[in-house]
Amino acid sequence: MWRQFQFDRGPRISAGARASSSSRGRSEKAHSRHFLGTIFHASLNSIWTPRFETVVYSPFVPSRSIVRVKIMSRRPKPVTKSTIMTPKTAMMIGILSVAIIFSLSAGQEIDSGWNKESVPNGNGTAADHNGPDDDKLRVTIYYEALCYDSISFITNQLAPAWEKLRDQMDLKLVPFGKAYIDDSNPADPVYYCQHGRRECTLNIQHGCILAKLPFEKAFPVVACLMKGMRTSFDQCIKRNQTIKAAVVECSQGQEGAKLYKGYEDDTNRVATPLSFVPTIEVDEVYDIYEQDRWLYRFENTFRRNYEKKFGRSLD
Repeated sequence: MWRQFQFDRGPRISAGARASSSSRGRSEKAHSRHFLGTIFHASLNSIWTPRFETVVYSPFVPSRSIVRVKIMSRRPKPVTKSTIMTPKTAMMIGILSVAIIFSLSAGQEIDSGWNKESVPNGNGTAADHNGPDDDKLRVTIYYEALCYDSISFITNQLAPAWEKLRDQMDLKLVPFGKAYIDDSNPADPVYYCQHGRRECTLNIQHGCILAKLPFEKAFPVVACLMKGMRTSFDQCIKRNQTIKAAVVECSQGQEGAKLYKGYEDDTNRVATPLSFVPTIEVDEVYDIYEQDRWLYRFENTFRRNYEKKFGRSLD
């Protein structure tokens, strides 16, 4: 059915006149409240849902306008014997629901379990533990080897904070940034990086370091390489000479190419291309409005987010 309500908008006035006409403004508000209140009570008393028609006002029509509101009736369905659930049926449905929930929960726990072996996992994360990091805040850094902003952030913000908070931080590094892989010929992919071919080579090298060493040992090597544009690989890997040859072989072969492709996939899930490098994710969520805080006040921002999630302070 249709019901009509009259709503007096008042005469049209300029912005300056409206500011000085306080009594007229109060009159307009009173009309508005009366109009909306009438619709509200009509919908409550009749269990109806109001639907409004759009009214276009013009300076050539009178100020008093008619607004039509369509009231759609929603009558409840009658209760019959067929709609009444017997206690036996209710009990069977309850048991079935509990069984389904239990099976789904068990499957999810199995799928999300960590590998109990203390070995590098090849994706730039700390995997040398025996279970999920329930008390760690996960942070993912998407960066480039020759990006000045990445170098400054890792050297001045991330590395010092990690030294203090490594026991509370589940850190993941993704060395790809704004690169692009042309794999139209899978046997011979072509890499394009924001700062040239050397950056692609270094990105792959970082990926191989993260794959060949446990993260606790890999991160200091990466942080050492990120101290400057020309940092020596031989110098940074000195404490891990046993895996130097493996890193070189990985960087120059198919293993490094496969890792780099994985980093491209990880990065593309955030954005293609990234709007800014480095990009920081927290618990696998990218918040563009929080990026500046993470970039320039990483330690304080990490402490605040950790306290917010786990309810305890790190100060």
